[in-house]
Amino acid sequence: MDFELDEDQTMLRDLVEKFAEDRYDLVRRQRYQAEPAGFSGDNWRQLGELGLLALPFGEADGGLAGGPIEIATVMEAAGRALVAEPLLPDLLLAGALIARGGSEAQKAAWLPRIMAGEARVGFAHFEHEARFNLAYVATTATRDGDGARLDGEKTLVLAGAGVDAYIVSARSPGARADGPIDFYLVPADAAGVHARPYRLIDGSLAVELRLQGVAASDPISLAPAALDALLDGARLAACAEMVGIMAMLFEATLDYARTRKQFGVAIGSFQALQHRLADAYVLVEQSRSLMLRAALKSAEAADDRRAATAAAKSFIAAAAVRIGEESIQIHGGIGISDELVIGHGHKRILVLATLFGDSDAELRRYNQLAA
Repeated sequence: MDFELDEDQTMLRDLVEKFAEDRYDLVRRQRYQAEPAGFSGDNWRQLGELGLLALPFGEADGGLAGGPIEIATVMEAAGRALVAEPLLPDLLLAGALIARGGSEAQKAAWLPRIMAGEARVGFAHFEHEARFNLAYVATTATRDGDGARLDGEKTLVLAGAGVDAYIVSARSPGARADGPIDFYLVPADAAGVHARPYRLIDGSLAVELRLQGVAASDPISLAPAALDALLDGARLAACAEMVGIMAMLFEATLDYARTRKQFGVAIGSFQALQHRLADAYVLVEQSRSLMLRAALKSAEAADDRRAATAAAKSFIAAAAVRIGEESIQIHGGIGISDELVIGHGHKRILVLATLFGDSDAELRRYNQLAA
């Protein structure tokens, strides 16, 4: 299918590309990641002023009501530029959860500030024992008067340094493992909240979170189907970002093959290398097609959406890792140096490829859904 962006989607893509052109190169990206939050606060506020932080939220909440195609378009452009700002965790996880299940008071308190780049919320859901079972929650919420006390540990709170609050998943002690999960908005400086920042392989910051008797109230309850839909939206965004990185790595490697000479000729003239580059091109285009198919399936029945998203994530995760490895191998030793974008792109792919489930886990999920 020949899929062309419409005028509004093209403007969104161009807006991200112009932002990256003005504010990004490899040196500045490394400088942004060295900041305490792991990205540039000035860039984040600029994205808010441009309206990009409002894209995933509905008009009733003051957002732009961007759909899956619009979000995928922005994430692909951001991936191509290796943008360090936390679009996926802040907007498509924490922000989306508040928008989907929060009370009117919670929405009014948080969403306008999130869309303006003035407040940030970390998504604290993943746990060590869960592996890729995202319905697994061992953190407990014990009733305490009109509220609850949270106890447990969370891992991989993406971009969780410097946030104003965490949105923490928990279950009542003894609750069914397949039942609804409650989420609690917890101030980052609340008593009993212990956060340990650490670097991921791509240089971004994540947080290990320990909660000991943390006071919480006003839970957000999400049915399993609603949580699945939220996580599928985040998976789609990860796929789109990987497609953008893959395209950037392929183009950089193709350019290198055309200019790097051995034995007096460009290495791109070697037939074996031409075949490898042709295979890489096919992987990029197949990945983009699967990503767009999953985006188009997002409005269909839940089983169709889940199966399409699992298929896309499984294929794209494996293809992106292969593209990164091929790019490094063709570049040689300089491919893994900090002075070249290739290694940075590959490291970001390694994070995204395993987020929510690696290629094998997503293939198993697809097989279960398609059975």
